[in-house]
Amino acid sequence: MTGKGHRHYTSEQWVDFVNGKLSAEQMRTMQKHLDGNCRDCAGMVETWTRVRDAARRESRYEAPDSAVRHVRGAFSLLARPAEQRRFLQIPRLVFDSLWQPAFAGVRAAAVAPRQVLYKAGELSIEMRMEPEPLSERVNVAGQIYSSGKHLEDMAEILVVVKNNTSILAETRTNRFGEFQLSFTPDEGLRISFVVLKNRDLSIPLDGHGVGIFYRN
Repeated sequence: MTGKGHRHYTSEQWVDFVNGKLSAEQMRTMQKHLDGNCRDCAGMVETWTRVRDAARRESRYEAPDSAVRHVRGAFSLLARPAEQRRFLQIPRLVFDSLWQPAFAGVRAAAVAPRQVLYKAGELSIEMRMEPEPLSERVNVAGQIYSSGKHLEDMAEILVVVKNNTSILAETRTNRFGEFQLSFTPDEGLRISFVVLKNRDLSIPLDGHGVGIFYRN
């Protein structure tokens, strides 16, 4: 406590006050001080209350399963031997429709197409995945585009879906950067985009996100 004629408390004391770690008598005394309209101390209480509330929210946060699987898949890709010294970049997952909970009564109905958005610098990749009717195959339609000032040519980009041992499907983008292909879900899936001569964008396609269409 500091000040002449006024009883001010330290920041550490207000942290204990906000977290309720003081005796009942100390709590009453400090509350009485606040009730006296001490602006400095009230400001500290407000600050530490926000910090406490943010910490509580953070401790309850759990990353979506699809985001966790994307990170694990990314590490798996990076652990593989370099292929012909090409530069491999794994785009960042910024949106996944699996993050959004289904409305009540919808879970038992037909599974909605999965939509994802990835970013790698100025490049964005949007994809929509859905089951092929009367088949075990999955259709993927998407677009790769540049959102920066220096627009890149998105035509004729090679798009390849691979598993651990072989190529399952491949195509090339049209002049708008759009592409479409289909494949049968397998382990170790990834979709790659050869955007420059020595640069690949590679995205792990987790088994859950693709196989979700076939769950009972």
